[in-house]
Amino acid sequence: MTVQRYHFHCVGRGGDAVFDLTGRWVPRLRALGPQADRVAQAVMEGAPGTDWTDWLVDVHDALGRRVLVRAFADVRASR
Repeated sequence: MTVQRYHFHCVGRGGDAVFDLTGRWVPRLRALGPQADRVAQAVMEGAPGTDWTDWLVDVHDALGRRVLVRAFADVRASR
């Protein structure tokens, strides 16, 4: 098992974004989805009342390759 650093950027329509500059260490690929959900939930809780419909968590590995995209709307639906 290799722990790797991933960056969980949150991006919305119109250029709005919350960039994860430090990244997070994730032990397994299957843990990326739950971590992306936690990131989205934290961002949404930080600005209640905001329309998050078009926002995404855009996950990249340490080399900048996209490895996962999760819609905020999917995170809300699973709550």
